[in-house]
Amino acid sequence: MKFCNSLRLPLAALVSRLWFRDIALYFYAEISAGREMFARAAFCLGLQGRRDRGWLPVLCLTAVVFLVPAARAQNLTYGEVTFGILAHDVHFLGGKEHGVDLNPELILPSPVSDAWAASLPPYLAWMVQPRPAVGGEINTSGFTDQAYFGASWSWQLASNIVQPDDGIALTYFFGPSFNDGDIIGRAPDRKSLGSNVLFREALDLGYRITPVYTISAHIDHVSNGGLAKQNESLNDVGVRFSVRF
Repeated sequence: MKFCNSLRLPLAALVSRLWFRDIALYFYAEISAGREMFARAAFCLGLQGRRDRGWLPVLCLTAVVFLVPAARAQNLTYGEVTFGILAHDVHFLGGKEHGVDLNPELILPSPVSDAWAASLPPYLAWMVQPRPAVGGEINTSGFTDQAYFGASWSWQLASNIVQPDDGIALTYFFGPSFNDGDIIGRAPDRKSLGSNVLFREALDLGYRITPVYTISAHIDHVSNGGLAKQNESLNDVGVRFSVRF
């Protein structure tokens, strides 16, 4: 009996580890299936020659986020103040609207501690430290303005590239976006957004000049995900500068 009791705790730990491993393998299988689905969708959309190519940022962002675990990247969890200058609704992604968007954003430190994240397996640790974020995109030509909040996940992909303590960082954002645009476009240069509340995804690929300052290339995409009859997306591209606090 004592021998059986002594085995109970190790066996429980082993079962727990196997259960988490099965869950992880399940998600990796789902991700692989998702990649194939997105590839087929992109091929079909390309053959159909759709005018509104707002699906392209979604495919790119999804593919990059799924590839992050393979890079064994370091989570970045500090707070930042960010300001961007973005081309509004760029034409090479099916744009109709015009102007430049001013993009202030506040990113708060992650509420999840590094110590807790470090206690998790690598296939889970990379995604458990999102940072709360809030921001806006103010159009300078009277077209659609946006305000948004959500979560940002950031990773350092490489370090000590040109000088000590510099690095390459990747940030992915997801959350709701609120806009003052047209649900059904009232003019040829207005998008039919389908709703004043949309899904927003964004991606930043940045160079950390120092541990405090980062400059990054930025792309973001907003749409209703096909939940409304009208679903013309807005896609911004530009440059952002961030200061750590």
